[in-house]
Amino acid sequence: MGCGASQTTGSFPPQSSARQPLMKHMEGATGGDVENTWLQVCDTIDVPKGQNPHNNLVVKRSGWKTVRIFVSSTFKDFHAEREVLVKEVFPDLRAWCEARRLHLVDCDLRWGVPKDTTTELTLRTCLGEIDRCYADNIMPYFLNMTSERLGWVPDTDDVPGSLVEQYRWIFGLSVTEMEIIHGAYRKDNPNSLFLIRNDDFLSSIPQEARKTFVDENPIAPAKLKMLKKMIADRFPANRVLPYTCRYEGKKSEAGRIMLKMGDTFRSSVFEFFQTRIAKQYPLDETKIDPYLAMKESHESFMKSRSESIFGRDSILKQLAEYVDGHGSDVPLLVLGGAGMGKSSIMANAADEAEKRALNKKIPGGGGKGWHAFYHYVGAVPGSTDLEPTLKRLLKELGVVKDSTMPKDLESTTQLCCSALSNPNTRPAVIFIDALNQFDDDLAAKNMTWLPRKLGPHIRCIFSMIPDTPQHLTLRDRESKPQELHVTPLTLGARKDIANNILGKFNKKLDMDQIFSLLSKPASENPLWLAIALEELRVYGDFHTLLDKINSLQDGLLELLGQVLTRFETEGGGNLLIATLCLLEVSATGLLESELLRLLVDEDNLLPPSDTDEKGEREKSEKEGAGKVYLQQLPAFKWAAIYRDLRPFLRPFGDSGEGRLDFYHRSLSKAVRRKYFKNQNDSTQDEDVKALYYWWHKKLAGFFAASDNVDRKVEELPYHYIKLGDCQDKLGRLLTDWRVFDVLYNEEWSSVLQAHWRAAGGNSQLKHYSMEAIMNMENSPDRVDAQLCLRYERVAWIFVQAGLYEEALDLATKAEELEEKNLGNRPEKMAGLYGLLSHIWDQKCKLHEFMTRSQIPEEWETIQYGFKSIDLLKKLTGEIHKFKLAVQMMRVAFSLSTWVTLGGTPKLSANEGYRLGFEYIDHAIDTFKELGDTGTLAEAVMTKAVLTGSSTTAQLKLYEEAMELSRQAYGELSILTARVYINTGIYFEEKGDYKKSYAYFKKYGEVCSEVLGPDHPKSVRGVNILKEPMYKRMAQQMGDT
Repeated sequence: MGCGASQTTGSFPPQSSARQPLMKHMEGATGGDVENTWLQVCDTIDVPKGQNPHNNLVVKRSGWKTVRIFVSSTFKDFHAEREVLVKEVFPDLRAWCEARRLHLVDCDLRWGVPKDTTTELTLRTCLGEIDRCYADNIMPYFLNMTSERLGWVPDTDDVPGSLVEQYRWIFGLSVTEMEIIHGAYRKDNPNSLFLIRNDDFLSSIPQEARKTFVDENPIAPAKLKMLKKMIADRFPANRVLPYTCRYEGKKSEAGRIMLKMGDTFRSSVFEFFQTRIAKQYPLDETKIDPYLAMKESHESFMKSRSESIFGRDSILKQLAEYVDGHGSDVPLLVLGGAGMGKSSIMANAADEAEKRALNKKIPGGGGKGWHAFYHYVGAVPGSTDLEPTLKRLLKELGVVKDSTMPKDLESTTQLCCSALSNPNTRPAVIFIDALNQFDDDLAAKNMTWLPRKLGPHIRCIFSMIPDTPQHLTLRDRESKPQELHVTPLTLGARKDIANNILGKFNKKLDMDQIFSLLSKPASENPLWLAIALEELRVYGDFHTLLDKINSLQDGLLELLGQVLTRFETEGGGNLLIATLCLLEVSATGLLESELLRLLVDEDNLLPPSDTDEKGEREKSEKEGAGKVYLQQLPAFKWAAIYRDLRPFLRPFGDSGEGRLDFYHRSLSKAVRRKYFKNQNDSTQDEDVKALYYWWHKKLAGFFAASDNVDRKVEELPYHYIKLGDCQDKLGRLLTDWRVFDVLYNEEWSSVLQAHWRAAGGNSQLKHYSMEAIMNMENSPDRVDAQLCLRYERVAWIFVQAGLYEEALDLATKAEELEEKNLGNRPEKMAGLYGLLSHIWDQKCKLHEFMTRSQIPEEWETIQYGFKSIDLLKKLTGEIHKFKLAVQMMRVAFSLSTWVTLGGTPKLSANEGYRLGFEYIDHAIDTFKELGDTGTLAEAVMTKAVLTGSSTTAQLKLYEEAMELSRQAYGELSILTARVYINTGIYFEEKGDYKKSYAYFKKYGEVCSEVLGPDHPKSVRGVNILKEPMYKRMAQQMGDT
């Protein structure tokens, strides 16, 4: 809430003698003086009445959004109203917002304002918080409450010239009035509500308490009358509402007057903001595309980093030449140390490339033109995970649809490797910044997703720190990448940066000062220089500025440590330390609303020190683990912390979610260096391990109590895993069905499976899943439809984990429950039959050789496939058409095995052969209709297998499948490898060992390239060529 408090509250500096002349002037002011003040206000109006272009603003969003409500009022006389807002109205509004994927933050700047806060800091905090509301919501959600108090009127000496200029300050107005002017009046803000309290209650209040509610300043009545008139004239009547209250006595402990609000107060506030928020941020029931949301987040980061690049013209020119060049089939690496400005270079180059691609200015793009893909590792939540990054790339290039998305990291890297080598892939320029910061994964380190030779219309630009695993992997390849080193800034570039940054604030260093600053070797690092200039900008004494420059630490991490120390000593203290440690230990950064609740217990902000008694430490840990975080840190205290840290927090707020994290990993290193003895959480140092344990436990306790399932899923498993002693908690979390559903994916639940491995593997997966299922079965509130869904989904998870018998048991239960109690719903039954067919197929594949003893299992695969197909034929829509084609293709492949095994009287080999062709031809026609070349290639290969060995028709189908596979995925794909080995088998059966050798050799080469030499498929390729026949063939071919 705003800062226009009465000077007698103790929240602001006491009246100085310098203010007395103005106060005397105000005491003797006339109605004409008040009117003249408002004439000045009218001269600063930006938007005429009723003409705000944002009156009917609708904001499209793809994820969570933060909504801020700024409440403006005087202080002492509105305690009762604020109690109602904070304890009743805002909690209800917050719950409503969360159901619409909105985070509500109410700005209550009157709580926790230190008595020694300077006037300038107070004013900047108040108006700066309104600026944040503009930034987050375009037009602030603004609530003003006015009665019979005027509030503090700053003197001319109280308001610095820079603040006067920035906010067009009108002297003679109170701070509360300036909040109204800045937050609503000048812009004709449609999101503003004004509540005018009726003064009838004053007659009931004891005389000695009236001064709390009535301003004693003689000019106050005239000013308040004018304020209420101007508000009524400026805004429509339905947003300027009177309300009543009545006197309810005093609170004995504090002697505070208690007021009872009339019925309209709560409803007026709730309904107004509910209506305005719903209009601006309508609830979109359509499923959010996570890949589009990721792209938007990276675009926000790119835009924020692409401006004001100095001294890098040569590098940017070379990047543009690489994009426009011909004949380059290797990536270009941008190499430089931490803080050298690689991200800004990559952002600028990507921004320019995207503009040129959209305007078809990049040569060689054909009719469709080039596509620009950009990804900034570590810049936004989830960006360090390679798998979703590559999936987004594949989707943006049109290689896959949602229905054909690879199921896991291995298949994703294989497909990506194929797509980036394929001459038919859409022309693309791919920018990945901080490639070395992907999560510690073999696929990320070994770069298996990147082919040795790029397709002719693929350009890859990667930035990284030299000699990191990714750099060494690429440098060791036979086809060496191009390298572009980011060199230290020249003296001229450093001067330009200094003049540009300080010039924005009308500041400039003299020659001695600039020489002293730029003579420091660390000034060649752009990040160091930017931080140093910010330190100088906020330094208050120009006469000692040279001493300040000389005191700056000459090293990036050293300077960051120095800055953090200043933040601590200047008022941040333990709040600042706790904020930094919480962000460092979090999995994906923290929402501002989360930090406000985590920081509220100021007595237990930090881990107990070594000097604390054991009992006290255990008590602190126990209380922290079970704490329910309902209250929030006073907004004024948080505003001070945020203001200090804001330059170091990534601009993810641009996406509107409000999540905070370090924008540069150097700050993360500085935090570890200063607060964690320069070690990460894998340290063997017991003292440091204890520190990390305390912070992880604090966050685990917080998110365990959270009702926000999305955030619980993002953070809680991570902290349980880090704590190392929470397998039981992790197992129960993963079988919380709300959490389960967020992580579940029918094709492949990669994150869920990874969490189960951390929880103890398949034995724990089975134990906790079956326990949760049994609880549902035995619940008095059992709902059969929900139970059936759980049977089905857990069965799919079991299949993914290789627990086929357990999966079969659950799928069978689901089938029986659906048949007996749920009416055999066609779509559900089609899915269950498909699941059962898939389970039996996986069981069949466990056999190393085909024998007639497998016929019963193979028949289960086929008969359930038949049932699924029969039901899918009756369902409409493109998704069911695709599912039908896939199911037919799978059954056709099983029928080829059935034919090989000789069939049975219930389905002869001939009938199986006929049905197989009927199904595969239908599937082929469907994939052609849908334009799905990749799945079409697999279907044609399946038809070749079904056709039979050693026939000319089979060879032609293999050749067609190979052409389609290369068209869809390029040479380097697993499907291409499968066609190679099947074609090799064809020629081996024909006795043409020279040709079979060539195909088996290609099979091995492709598998080794895509999967790595140690993969079982690659080893199989090597072993085939070790057979005596092919060893002789290799000698004849000169391949030994």
